Amino acid sequence: MNNQKAISALNELKMYASSRSLAAINYAVEVLEKLEEAGIEKPLESLTPKGK
Repeated sequence: MNNQKAISALNELKMYASSRSLAAINYAVEVLEKLEEAGIEKPLESLTPKGK
């Protein structure tokens, strides 16, 4: 999974989300967009220590 796929999936979920959940989804999308702009395409993989 990369940022673009996650952003797309989260945006699709917006129509089903409650107003309280919508704020969290919007926040997650913003975070992923910032990571993408910073050149971090797969943030979970970049957190994996080398050699594992």
